[in-house]
Amino acid sequence: MSKNYRTIWRLSFLILAISIKGNCSQPLQSMYYAAKKFPPEKMTYIDAATGLEITMLTTSAAKDDKIYQTHPNWTADGQNIVFMSDRSGTNQYFAISVKTGAIVQLTDDPQPGNACLSRKRNRMYYVSDNKIWNLDIDSILNRNEKKQKNEFRQKVVDLPENASLSGTISIDSSEKAIYMGVQYTEDSWGLLALDIDTGEYSKIIDTEFRIGHCQAHPSISGLIMYCWETGGDSQQRMWIAKADGSENGPFYKETYDEWVTHEVWWGPNKALFTIWPKNEEMLKKPHGIAYVSIKDKSLHILNQRKYWHTGGSPDGKWAVGDTFDGEIYMINGETGTDRLLTQGHRPAGATVHPHPSFSPDGSSVLFCSEKNGNWDLFLVRLK
Repeated sequence: MSKNYRTIWRLSFLILAISIKGNCSQPLQSMYYAAKKFPPEKMTYIDAATGLEITMLTTSAAKDDKIYQTHPNWTADGQNIVFMSDRSGTNQYFAISVKTGAIVQLTDDPQPGNACLSRKRNRMYYVSDNKIWNLDIDSILNRNEKKQKNEFRQKVVDLPENASLSGTISIDSSEKAIYMGVQYTEDSWGLLALDIDTGEYSKIIDTEFRIGHCQAHPSISGLIMYCWETGGDSQQRMWIAKADGSENGPFYKETYDEWVTHEVWWGPNKALFTIWPKNEEMLKKPHGIAYVSIKDKSLHILNQRKYWHTGGSPDGKWAVGDTFDGEIYMINGETGTDRLLTQGHRPAGATVHPHPSFSPDGSSVLFCSEKNGNWDLFLVRLK
């Protein structure tokens, strides 16, 4: 073997070794595909404190997390719940059949981001690779074979240049526009509207504070609720605006040292939120689950307890709230009376946030639980 040949051979071997080492250090993204099926894990038990039957939709060792209670969790036909899980080795979106418990993988992306389900079609808009995608859920659920990701999704548009997503995307009730918070610089943010058909962005408003929890009203087109996000207690949490930028301002205007948080639309003309009593003095003032009406923006305390997150039935008749102790309460929207549905979902050391959500027909409440030692999806039926 000549000297030159040996040198070339050694260099080739070294390059191959480095390549193998580099590839082994990265997740094997091609191992999983959309439409991969997972067996049902669904089980039930009777809550010892309430006597209600609780359905454990997921029970494996995977970390399963529901979509935030500000956004839809069920497909438009009510047959499946969409959630995020690491059961395939990376965080991906999955659909679970409410009836059978069968689980199907929906995405196969390096890092899928925020998602929003359509209320009219079995579709999901989600962010991945600095793009917004339109994913056809039915095309995945109705096929038996695995599918490459671009067989079931279409690119809507790239995210805006010189801006990053701030908080969530949300679909207008007309399903013709997507709203989103964005960050431009270290100290400038804004709300944008995206025309789904044309892929064109338009400015709604600019702000000097971080935007979070962008929520299109479920039935009033062009109405958006958003928040001043700090990760804690902001000076003025809840804001409301129209999609043309008009009538932008505080939704519920904070009047004393309140910790207002976790706002969500409730029925056609109200929004729910929680007022967290951060000290003993605050317990003497209005707190708990509250609501504000679109018409007069006045404060109404629905039920006083140390609630954490809240959600509301689509018809505006019932509310639900969780506590730091892992209790889930249902509250009558007219009388404010409460009823414990289930408990024991945040044992000592738990990190899960229950984030309870009503089903579209109001017949059940979905939440996250750490009762079994890891994050799982639980369901309690009300009817």
